[in-house]
Amino acid sequence: MKFATSLALAAGLAALACGSASAQQQQRTQVQRTQEGNTANSYSTLTDRDRLLSQIWDLTNEEMLRAKVLLEGPRKSFSVENLSPIEALGIHARTEAERRKYAEKFVRAFRADVERSLAWNRAFTEAMQRLYPNDPVIDYSGVPAAQAPVGAADALGVPRGLVIEPPKRQPTQPARVPR
Repeated sequence: MKFATSLALAAGLAALACGSASAQQQQRTQVQRTQEGNTANSYSTLTDRDRLLSQIWDLTNEEMLRAKVLLEGPRKSFSVENLSPIEALGIHARTEAERRKYAEKFVRAFRADVERSLAWNRAFTEAMQRLYPNDPVIDYSGVPAAQAPVGAADALGVPRGLVIEPPKRQPTQPARVPR
Protein backbone atom coordinates (compact mmCIF):
# COMPACT_ATOMS: atom_id res chain seq x y z
CA MET A 1 0.00 0.00 0.00
CA LYS A 2 2.73 2.49 1.01
CA PHE A 3 4.94 1.25 -1.84
CA ALA A 4 2.22 1.88 -4.43
CA THR A 5 1.63 5.38 -3.10
CA SER A 6 5.37 6.09 -3.04
CA LEU A 7 5.63 4.82 -6.61
CA ALA A 8 2.78 7.08 -7.70
CA LEU A 9 4.38 10.07 -5.96
CA ALA A 10 7.74 9.31 -7.59
CA ALA A 11 6.04 9.20 -10.99
CA GLY A 12 4.43 12.56 -10.19
CA LEU A 13 7.76 14.11 -9.26
CA ALA A 14 9.28 12.83 -12.48
CA ALA A 15 6.38 14.34 -14.42
CA LEU A 16 6.86 17.67 -12.69
CA ALA A 17 10.56 17.62 -13.49
CA CYS A 18 9.77 17.02 -17.18
CA GLY A 19 7.04 19.67 -17.11
CA SER A 20 4.67 17.46 -19.08
CA ALA A 21 0.96 18.19 -18.49
CA SER A 22 0.07 14.76 -19.82
CA ALA A 23 2.48 13.09 -17.41
CA GLN A 24 1.06 15.15 -14.55
CA GLN A 25 -2.47 14.01 -15.40
CA GLN A 26 -1.28 10.39 -15.56
CA GLN A 27 0.32 10.80 -12.14
CA ARG A 28 -2.89 12.26 -10.64
CA THR A 29 -4.91 9.40 -12.12
CA GLN A 30 -2.47 6.83 -10.71
CA VAL A 31 -2.61 8.40 -7.22
CA GLN A 32 -6.44 8.48 -7.37
CA ARG A 33 -6.61 4.82 -8.42
CA THR A 34 -4.20 3.85 -5.64
CA GLN A 35 -6.26 5.72 -3.03
CA GLU A 36 -9.54 4.24 -4.31
CA GLY A 37 -8.02 0.76 -4.31
CA ASN A 38 -6.76 1.22 -0.76
CA THR A 39 -10.22 2.34 0.38
CA ALA A 40 -11.96 -0.56 -1.36
CA ASN A 41 -9.46 -3.03 0.07
CA SER A 42 -9.95 -1.68 3.60
CA TYR A 43 -13.62 -2.72 3.45
CA SER A 44 -13.06 -6.09 1.82
CA THR A 45 -10.27 -7.34 4.07
CA LEU A 46 -9.83 -7.75 7.79
CA THR A 47 -6.97 -6.16 9.67
CA ASP A 48 -5.38 -7.79 12.70
CA ARG A 49 -7.50 -5.48 14.85
CA ASP A 50 -10.65 -6.59 12.99
CA ARG A 51 -9.79 -10.25 13.54
CA LEU A 52 -9.23 -9.59 17.25
CA LEU A 53 -12.61 -7.84 17.49
CA SER A 54 -14.30 -10.72 15.67
CA GLN A 55 -12.88 -13.12 18.27
CA ILE A 56 -13.93 -10.89 21.17
CA TRP A 57 -17.49 -10.63 19.81
CA ASP A 58 -17.58 -14.27 18.64
CA LEU A 59 -18.19 -13.31 15.00
CA THR A 60 -17.12 -15.07 11.82
CA ASN A 61 -14.87 -13.27 9.34
CA GLU A 62 -17.87 -12.80 7.04
CA GLU A 63 -19.91 -11.24 9.86
CA MET A 64 -17.00 -8.98 10.81
CA LEU A 65 -16.61 -7.78 7.21
CA ARG A 66 -20.32 -6.96 7.05
CA ALA A 67 -20.16 -5.14 10.38
CA LYS A 68 -17.14 -3.18 9.18
CA VAL A 69 -19.04 -1.95 6.14
CA LEU A 70 -22.16 -1.17 8.19
CA LEU A 71 -20.15 0.82 10.72
CA GLU A 72 -18.83 3.04 7.93
CA GLY A 73 -22.26 3.60 6.35
CA PRO A 74 -25.24 5.36 7.87
CA ARG A 75 -24.52 3.75 11.26
CA LYS A 76 -21.47 6.01 11.49
CA SER A 77 -23.78 9.03 11.36
CA PHE A 78 -26.69 7.65 13.37
CA SER A 79 -24.88 5.90 16.22
CA VAL A 80 -22.37 6.59 18.93
CA GLU A 81 -18.70 6.17 18.07
CA ASN A 82 -18.25 3.07 20.20
CA LEU A 83 -21.08 1.03 18.70
CA SER A 84 -19.96 -2.58 18.67
CA PRO A 85 -19.90 -4.72 15.53
CA ILE A 86 -22.52 -7.01 17.04
CA GLU A 87 -24.89 -4.08 17.64
CA ALA A 88 -24.47 -2.90 14.04
CA LEU A 89 -25.25 -6.41 12.80
CA GLY A 90 -28.28 -6.63 15.08
CA ILE A 91 -29.63 -3.25 14.01
CA HIS A 92 -29.20 -4.22 10.36
CA ALA A 93 -30.32 -7.83 10.73
CA ARG A 94 -31.85 -9.26 7.60
CA THR A 95 -34.27 -11.55 9.44
CA GLU A 96 -35.89 -11.79 12.86
CA ALA A 97 -33.84 -14.94 13.55
CA GLU A 98 -30.63 -13.06 12.77
CA ARG A 99 -31.70 -10.15 15.00
CA ARG A 100 -32.45 -12.59 17.84
CA LYS A 101 -29.06 -14.30 17.33
CA TYR A 102 -27.14 -11.01 17.66
CA ALA A 103 -29.30 -9.85 20.57
CA GLU A 104 -28.52 -13.08 22.43
CA LYS A 105 -24.78 -12.74 21.70
CA PHE A 106 -24.84 -9.16 22.93
CA VAL A 107 -26.80 -10.05 26.09
CA ARG A 108 -24.30 -12.81 26.92
CA ALA A 109 -21.37 -10.42 26.43
CA PHE A 110 -23.12 -7.68 28.42
CA ARG A 111 -23.95 -10.03 31.28
CA ALA A 112 -20.37 -11.29 31.43
CA ASP A 113 -19.15 -7.68 31.54
CA VAL A 114 -21.58 -6.81 34.35
CA GLU A 115 -20.37 -9.84 36.31
CA ARG A 116 -16.75 -8.74 35.84
CA SER A 117 -17.64 -5.18 36.92
CA LEU A 118 -19.44 -6.41 40.03
CA ALA A 119 -16.53 -8.70 40.92
CA TRP A 120 -14.17 -5.74 40.55
CA ASN A 121 -16.43 -3.59 42.75
CA ARG A 122 -16.48 -6.30 45.44
CA ALA A 123 -12.67 -6.56 45.32
CA PHE A 124 -12.38 -2.76 45.54
CA THR A 125 -14.75 -2.57 48.51
CA GLU A 126 -12.92 -5.37 50.34
CA ALA A 127 -9.54 -3.72 49.67
CA MET A 128 -10.84 -0.35 50.87
CA GLN A 129 -12.16 -1.91 54.09
CA ARG A 130 -8.94 -3.85 54.66
CA LEU A 131 -6.51 -0.99 53.87
CA TYR A 132 -8.54 1.94 55.24
CA PRO A 133 -11.05 0.44 57.69
CA ASN A 134 -11.98 3.73 59.38
CA ASP A 135 -12.14 5.96 56.30
CA PRO A 136 -15.20 6.52 54.15
CA VAL A 137 -14.78 5.93 50.41
CA ILE A 138 -16.04 9.48 49.83
CA ASP A 139 -15.48 12.20 52.40
CA TYR A 140 -18.45 14.57 52.39
CA SER A 141 -17.05 16.91 55.05
CA GLY A 142 -16.98 20.46 53.83
CA VAL A 143 -19.51 19.80 51.05
CA PRO A 144 -22.35 22.31 51.18
CA ALA A 145 -25.91 21.07 51.35
CA ALA A 146 -27.80 21.06 48.09
CA GLN A 147 -31.46 21.26 47.24
CA ALA A 148 -32.54 17.84 46.02
CA PRO A 149 -35.20 15.25 46.71
CA VAL A 150 -34.27 12.99 49.63
CA GLY A 151 -35.10 9.96 47.50
CA ALA A 152 -32.48 10.98 44.94
CA ALA A 153 -29.88 11.42 47.67
CA ASP A 154 -30.75 8.02 49.12
CA ALA A 155 -30.43 6.40 45.71
CA LEU A 156 -27.01 7.99 45.21
CA GLY A 157 -25.79 7.19 48.73
CA VAL A 158 -25.42 10.87 49.65
CA PRO A 159 -25.91 11.57 53.38
CA ARG A 160 -29.30 13.12 54.10
CA GLY A 161 -27.57 15.86 56.10
CA LEU A 162 -26.33 17.28 52.80
CA VAL A 163 -29.82 17.51 51.34
CA ILE A 164 -32.23 20.41 51.59
CA GLU A 165 -35.66 19.12 50.64
CA PRO A 166 -37.09 21.35 47.88
CA PRO A 167 -40.40 23.06 48.69
CA LYS A 168 -43.43 21.09 47.69
CA ARG A 169 -45.22 22.46 44.65
CA GLN A 170 -48.80 23.48 44.97
CA PRO A 171 -51.13 21.82 42.49
CA THR A 172 -52.07 24.26 39.79
CA GLN A 173 -55.67 25.09 39.10
CA PRO A 174 -56.83 25.28 35.51
CA ALA A 175 -57.37 28.83 34.34
CA ARG A 176 -61.02 29.86 34.37
CA VAL A 177 -62.32 31.36 31.22
CA PRO A 178 -65.09 33.94 31.71
CA ARG A 179 -68.37 33.07 30.00
